[in-house]
Amino acid sequence: SSIGKFGGDTDNWIWPRHTGDFSVFRIYASPDNRPAAYSPENVPYRPRRHFAVSARGAEEGAFTMIYGFPGNTQQYILSDAVEYVQHRSDPMKIDLRTQRLDLIAAAQEADPAVRIKYAAKHALIANPWKKWQGEVIGLERLGTADRKRDYERRFAAWAADKPEYAHLLDSMRAAYAAAAEPFFIAELINETGRTIELALLAEQNLLRRRAAAAGTPWSEAKPELEKQYLKLYDDYDAALDRRLAKCVLHGLAHYYPGGMPRKMQDEIDRAGGTIDAYVDALYDRSPSVSRETAEAADTAALAADPVLRLRKLFSFGPEGIGRGMMLRRNLSDVPSIERWYRPYLRALRAFDPGRAFFPDANSTLRVAYGSVRGYDYADGEYHKPLTTLDGLIAKDNPAIYDYDIPQSLRDLHASGDYGRWSALIDGRRTVPVCFLADNQTTGGNSGSPVLNARGELIGINFDRTWRSTMSDIEFDPELCRNIAVDIRYVLTVIDRIGGAGRLIDEMTIR
Repeated sequence: SSIGKFGGDTDNWIWPRHTGDFSVFRIYASPDNRPAAYSPENVPYRPRRHFAVSARGAEEGAFTMIYGFPGNTQQYILSDAVEYVQHRSDPMKIDLRTQRLDLIAAAQEADPAVRIKYAAKHALIANPWKKWQGEVIGLERLGTADRKRDYERRFAAWAADKPEYAHLLDSMRAAYAAAAEPFFIAELINETGRTIELALLAEQNLLRRRAAAAGTPWSEAKPELEKQYLKLYDDYDAALDRRLAKCVLHGLAHYYPGGMPRKMQDEIDRAGGTIDAYVDALYDRSPSVSRETAEAADTAALAADPVLRLRKLFSFGPEGIGRGMMLRRNLSDVPSIERWYRPYLRALRAFDPGRAFFPDANSTLRVAYGSVRGYDYADGEYHKPLTTLDGLIAKDNPAIYDYDIPQSLRDLHASGDYGRWSALIDGRRTVPVCFLADNQTTGGNSGSPVLNARGELIGINFDRTWRSTMSDIEFDPELCRNIAVDIRYVLTVIDRIGGAGRLIDEMTIR
């Protein structure tokens, strides 16, 4: 992980980047190349086709093509949706996650055991948190909402004398106006009460106990569920979770339209009238605060756990505090809004026939092409498209966990013995580590192959730059960049750090 997550959350979404974010898997088959259960006679699977690997790697200006299964982009949404993201949704989520991250970071600093338990949780919270900040900055910088409003005004003027399209924007705006507040509440529920781990543990304890009583214990009937259950407790700190619960419920009261929802306030009033007193009562009474107390409690006590009531309040069902809205990926995916985008796109194609309407990502196969390319980050500050092992070594710091590299990597750099994976960059012989390109990528493109004009593998995509995370909504080729690990660094790590040159012997290297 010191190579694969080098830089940690600090360098996440940031350029220059020196992260060797890749994995290698070997798939085995029977000697006749068929699927088979484990056997000592099995051999590596031989695919009909495979990528040749370019030992020349990436170079500035080179063609790049990425394909994969990216999750979601929203190139054609109305200005109403951009305003919602930029001024309401993202700021709320950023604020609430900042408060949670601060609490977790303080607990990690105070206790090495908590640092380990909450490392993955911290990263899971921080990754979109940092992305949303970049998204807001990018949307503001581009003036995306204003540009879309101007485009919509011109479309409305064109559509005014066309009965099938004349009132299309009015219908879409009415749908947004009706859905925005309940969708915001659904997002708020997801960022507050549904993050309280004790509520999930209480639900899991009851389900697990009932399964055992029915003669189908998870340990036998559902081993994966049992494994997940044990992992929840292994990585749980009740004292920290109590502080986080108070934090998110205060956040709910702050952001919920009209203040704390009535159903939640009734629960708080019965426990003393303050959020902190309510949370303390829950954690003091719940048998789920530890695995030991949960397993010592009988089924009736688990069923009476007051935290289960909290879990129901933050469900998306009729007993919850939402307003009948299920959480979707984006506001524009709400069915009452989404239904209008088919006629809208048909209308836009008629209105703007010279525009290239490339498809939005929707988790199906998608190809994006571009080139290896740096960019102007700020006035007088140009970011080159390649980083190197020299830059990685300059960041190396054994005193900081996220910047402490293996000694073998330091030794390799000191020797300069890189073999055929090196390149001459800015007059010095080194190993390229990461590169920038201007392909449009999004969540789901991590691990996508980056190919050159000859169809050879030159890198593996894994991230975007911070200021280009608005590319899900508006792609600006002058600023938007994806980040890939250079295949020469991958080969260096496999060969010189991993000592697995035998794997390279099986590759087609050009």
